[in-house]
Amino acid sequence: MNIGRALKTAAHVCFRVWCTLVACALLAQFRAVQGYLAAAVANPKRDPIDQPFRRAPMAESSRSIVIPLATNLHLAFDAQLLRTHTVWTGAGLNLMGPPYTGQKSPFLCNFDGETLWGNPPVFPWRIGRRAQQDQFERPKSARFEGISTKGGAVTLIYELAREEGKPVQIFETPRREMTGNMAAVVRRFQISSCDQDLFYLANAAMNQAWLLGDLKSAMTVQLNAGYLTLILRGNGPLEWQPSQQEVDYPVLLQAEKDGKGPDSAVKTNRVVGMESRAWLRIPPHTKELAFEVVTLASPERIASITLNRTAGATVAPANLSSVTSAEKDSEAPGAKVFAGDAAAARRESGDEFYRIEHFPLPREIDLLVGGMDWLGNGDLAVCTWPGEVYLVQNAQGPVERAAYRRFGRGLNEPLGLKVVNDRIYVAQKCELTRLTDTDGNGEADLYETINADWGFTGNYHSFTFGPAVDRNNDFYLFLAGQHGRWDVPYVGWCVRIAANDHKLEGFCSGLRAPNGWASFGPDQDFFVTDNQGEWIGACKLNYLQRGKFYGFPASYPAPEADYLHPKNFQPPALWFPRRLAPSASGIAVITDDRLGPFQGQMLVGDFQNSIVMRVAMEKVNGEWQGAVWPFAKGFAGAVNRLSMGPDGKLYVGGCKRAWSTAAPMEYSLERVGFTGWRPFEVKEVHAKRDGFELIFTEPVDAATGTNTEHYAVSQFTYEYSGSYGSPEIDHDGGKNSATPIEVAQAALSTERKRVSLSLKGWRAGYVTAVRMVGVMSAAGRGLWHDTFYYTLNHVPE
Repeated sequence: MNIGRALKTAAHVCFRVWCTLVACALLAQFRAVQGYLAAAVANPKRDPIDQPFRRAPMAESSRSIVIPLATNLHLAFDAQLLRTHTVWTGAGLNLMGPPYTGQKSPFLCNFDGETLWGNPPVFPWRIGRRAQQDQFERPKSARFEGISTKGGAVTLIYELAREEGKPVQIFETPRREMTGNMAAVVRRFQISSCDQDLFYLANAAMNQAWLLGDLKSAMTVQLNAGYLTLILRGNGPLEWQPSQQEVDYPVLLQAEKDGKGPDSAVKTNRVVGMESRAWLRIPPHTKELAFEVVTLASPERIASITLNRTAGATVAPANLSSVTSAEKDSEAPGAKVFAGDAAAARRESGDEFYRIEHFPLPREIDLLVGGMDWLGNGDLAVCTWPGEVYLVQNAQGPVERAAYRRFGRGLNEPLGLKVVNDRIYVAQKCELTRLTDTDGNGEADLYETINADWGFTGNYHSFTFGPAVDRNNDFYLFLAGQHGRWDVPYVGWCVRIAANDHKLEGFCSGLRAPNGWASFGPDQDFFVTDNQGEWIGACKLNYLQRGKFYGFPASYPAPEADYLHPKNFQPPALWFPRRLAPSASGIAVITDDRLGPFQGQMLVGDFQNSIVMRVAMEKVNGEWQGAVWPFAKGFAGAVNRLSMGPDGKLYVGGCKRAWSTAAPMEYSLERVGFTGWRPFEVKEVHAKRDGFELIFTEPVDAATGTNTEHYAVSQFTYEYSGSYGSPEIDHDGGKNSATPIEVAQAALSTERKRVSLSLKGWRAGYVTAVRMVGVMSAAGRGLWHDTFYYTLNHVPE
């Protein structure tokens, strides 16, 4: 039997099925305009054949779920409209975008095979009556709830809420089934009880009518080159109700602006003509119901004997709870565990104060770290930018003994992970997801959608960062605004997702690329880093407050006028000078003194310079502001995520693709520990009415510490404009310039750990650079770092 040849025949037979005539024809035209989509990547990356699913943006739906039914048969489900949008034969999905190709464009995934069939871009479910107006957006009463891979089958879970009565739960499980030498797609449905009629749009075709034959459970549409047959099997009085109608509706395809990006666009086409729809009526039922819809393409009308045999196949009874319940399965294959590269040489870096250990990572995985957090048993949970989750076992032991257990895969570029009550939550581009191992084999088989109620175009830069969690266990996500559009909801926003009902609301806006986040201080205030670019003069650290605007144009529900002409942004708690941090990233808070003398302060990464910085904050006139210093360097990967371990050490996750960085490695996991040798350093800075109070880690030499000639102070700020970044601006508006500030006095305290600097001519609203050349400790040691930058938003009243 030549399955590939049979599938290829079926593809030609289905040439005039609805999606081939309409959506796929339009998409072919769309691809012709964007000919680079496949050509730009000579050898596109594809998932391994054993991967159960892939979340990825496609032109037909930015929230696509692609399921390989066989090595050469694939189904793409639209999690937004709850419909199968494309079935194709051939190779799997071409994964596009930075984590897969290293290129920012193209960023919409595609395929090279032949389309078999698809469905129109309308919501396919009706409750109560079929004759309703088409819905081209998912109604608020419907919700996609997640994916199960239990038992080796991929089940799509969603529900339909009703005005009265319990919601209707629907579990849809697609698979391939061979009928003779023909491959059929079987969609198995399990539906909870419902006291109303349900209607499901199984397929549609243009210009031809669906015909019911002698076997009432089968329905066929004749095409120019053959037939497409739908076969219904299952128990109960289910019935086909074919319809024909004149249609005129839009087909919206996600696109790349001008065919090349980097911005997103929508390509709109119209479907006009006579459309035949294959509706299935599901009558009221008091118990769970199971049935299957078989879709089969053939060059000739299928013989009655084949129809009867296919329709008569046994359908297993419905059992919704078995899909999501926690029940150990001794036959489930165990999770894959990878060892570190034994051939890798043990490497360390750092300095006399802080030692950096480099984990030898497995050769089998690309550990481009997107998020990290700790489980109660001491394992480090890590999500990777290409879409996997690993549990690093023995992470706190010798680095060469760490093992990497795969816990999840197929995710859409997750760039954040949080453990809450020992459960793993991941921020995918398209949704916030909870991962659970229900069968006890050590790998997640349930991917629950907590919320996905924001706009998502599939753009390479439409990152979702987070989640952060507040004291009420509410979640906060930080949605990148770069390359967004005003009509796409919540682009450039921080959104809050309630713990009790998982509803989403906007919290604050104006974020461009908020690649780091943390809660800090006695009230656990939220802080995020943001990256320089248009409307962001330099990287910065924002203290997030409800309703505030932080500078970058934000989409709906912000007013369109503010998107086009932003103004009056909330100043950051801290600016990062470009020379120090051109690409600020993850944040960690030093929880105790095992990492040296800086307990209670923040550590902030920088991706491009591949360093970690230290930040000391204080509240002045009720607002946060503070100072930044270099802290650690010598990392192998571009510093992306920071996490304080239970052992008091700092764990640093790195990745490097598409954006430039000083780091030599594509990805890394590293650990920073305190050697016990205390550096001589300015530990804290406090703004006073006439200058700064500097608190040192060690006693200061009186002669050098009180000599004003050893202090050089200057001030600068950044302009607010749509240009990329900003030069430093002095008091008089001069560009690439800083205003010198006079140091009138440097007074040393009795215990010699505090120096008070009296300054003349300084102003609020500027970054104050303080350089200390020649200031020595009482023991004769020089400063570890001689310069810090303090963002002076306010002078104390």
